[in-house]
Amino acid sequence: MPFNMILLIILNFVLQTTIFQHFRVFGILPNTTLIILICISVLKGKKVGSFIGLITGFIQDILFFNVIGINALIYFIVGYLIGSINDKIYKDSSFMPLVLTAFSTVFYHLIYSFFMYFLTVNYNYFYLIRKIIFIELIYNSLFSIFIYRLVVKLQKKPSISFR
Repeated sequence: MPFNMILLIILNFVLQTTIFQHFRVFGILPNTTLIILICISVLKGKKVGSFIGLITGFIQDILFFNVIGINALIYFIVGYLIGSINDKIYKDSSFMPLVLTAFSTVFYHLIYSFFMYFLTVNYNYFYLIRKIIFIELIYNSLFSIFIYRLVVKLQKKPSISFR
């Protein structure tokens, strides 16, 4: 994994805890970690995607949540599933990360609420469907277009031509 991808992940956690707190729409933050994971999984495949999902999930669990391991497991699954189809999708389209992010956002919240149900955490499912999934789905999907372009630029190796 290139150094600039690692730097992007670290920068994401810094921005998510500081500046992005001021960009809430109806109290909802964009899940930029999920978006970056999807972009990396599309470009690098299932091994790198699942590894990045596991690491970023653990970091996110340690920083933001009381239960450690749920985000790591969900991100691992998302990274593996998205990475498994990376050779079957058209990677130059801006529409592709939008669709994958929308599906992944819904998948993330369904699995997360499943775990919260079995951990007997008081969880408002109506709020989940009405606000979190719907608003975050739109928010994440719009952010994914810009983040995907950034990740593609970071992935390209610089080359010098002497023609």
